[in-house]
Amino acid sequence: MNQQVFMEYTKDQKMAMSKVLLDIVSVDEHIDARETMYFENVKEMLQLTTQDHFDILHLNTLKCLSIIKLMTVEQKLEFATMMRNMIIADKYIDPNEAASFYDICEFIQINGIGLTMD
Repeated sequence: MNQQVFMEYTKDQKMAMSKVLLDIVSVDEHIDARETMYFENVKEMLQLTTQDHFDILHLNTLKCLSIIKLMTVEQKLEFATMMRNMIIADKYIDPNEAASFYDICEFIQINGIGLTMD
């Protein structure tokens, strides 16, 4: 995932997206090394520091989802792709992760993103 962020995000948006990604990966109570590696790549892409990572752990998920909901459609589509990539990083779509994915997409009002292994 050595790519540049194509979208511009505020610090609050970056932190909110990271918090939700961490929540999704934790839903199945098993964090795979590939998921950790993907999250580290996302952190690098979003230019978040180690301190930011610790700060993310204390954020309120509902507040983070509300921040994401206010992003542009393009930003939300990119975020949905990040969520999808986080979920399939371990080559398995856990039903709880899938349910979270679709619930989040509904809450942030983004449609048309499927959750498949390809």
